[in-house]
Amino acid sequence: MIAGGAVLRTGTDGEDARVMVEDVIETPPALAPVPLAEIARDSDTMFAGPAPAPEGASAPAPDALAAPGYAEFLAFAANAATGTAASTGAARPSALLADPASLESERKPCPPGPPVVLLDLDPAGGVLAREPVARPRPALARGLAQLRRAGVAIAWISGQSAAHAGAVREALAASGLDPEGADTLLLMRHPGERKQTRREDLAKSACLVAIAGDEREDFDELYAYLVNPEAALGLELLIGDGWFLVPPLLPSDQRPTP
Repeated sequence: MIAGGAVLRTGTDGEDARVMVEDVIETPPALAPVPLAEIARDSDTMFAGPAPAPEGASAPAPDALAAPGYAEFLAFAANAATGTAASTGAARPSALLADPASLESERKPCPPGPPVVLLDLDPAGGVLAREPVARPRPALARGLAQLRRAGVAIAWISGQSAAHAGAVREALAASGLDPEGADTLLLMRHPGERKQTRREDLAKSACLVAIAGDEREDFDELYAYLVNPEAALGLELLIGDGWFLVPPLLPSDQRPTP
């Protein structure tokens, strides 16, 4: 991870890009803590979708993220942050595999540090657009805000170049998902850098308790190299237990950058 405000140079276009990457250390003092149990409870109704419109009235636009996956993701993050391991002092399991080559579901223990969750911004099989246009996501925005107030940090990852960090920040702010622009943003700093490297970098200084993405490669790059997908069936145990398959954040009419 790079400290906030570091100037990075990418090899893709030779431009300097200011990537605002905040340290995942503590809850801002201006935000009052929220009991994590409340987040888990609220997530059950947060994604139930809009109430039916009165007869004769036009139906409100549904929240595109009012679907299973994100509710479970938020509830898991809330519970994992103060789970049994945390209360006993034992190392909490992270969302990263201990030995990906073994195809076993054993996870790395968390290092000392605050809890953090990671959301993948790339659409399946593609990369986030250089100037993404994000629609409002009120349900997910409310859940993430509650996690922040409870001391759980939020991180976003994409295979997009760090040169386009400003546009990504603007899209997250416009969607309500990161209105203050204070979340950790993990973009690629140089050609050939892997998202797996960025995930592991994040997990060195914080407890990465959960990852949300729309394909399994968002959890570990091993899925890109599997000759026989059935060999990784044992990893399906992690779906819903640290790994969460969720609807994509990009609108359906937006094309990913090749």
